[in-house]
Amino acid sequence: MAGKLPEVPKTPSNHYANFLLACKGQEKARSSFDIAGPLSQVFCLGVLAQWTGKKIQFDREKKIITNDKQANSLLVGPPPRKGWEQYYKV
Repeated sequence: MAGKLPEVPKTPSNHYANFLLACKGQEKARSSFDIAGPLSQVFCLGVLAQWTGKKIQFDREKKIITNDKQANSLLVGPPPRKGWEQYYKV
């Protein structure tokens, strides 16, 4: 089983510092954003399905819920503060 486990990059930083440094591009993340991002998206969509009590259909390309306008409106939060817009692009 050891051969199937992901390889964790060796870094001198702790878990929290590694996350911040990875966000800045200075280290490779120990927990890959390529896995965590889509996984978080699935969890959030599951929460929306529970809130609405309906089965939702999500268009990955357009990043919208196609069969429920109420659930789709919940995907959009408040607008970002001035100067932070670049960080809120999906």
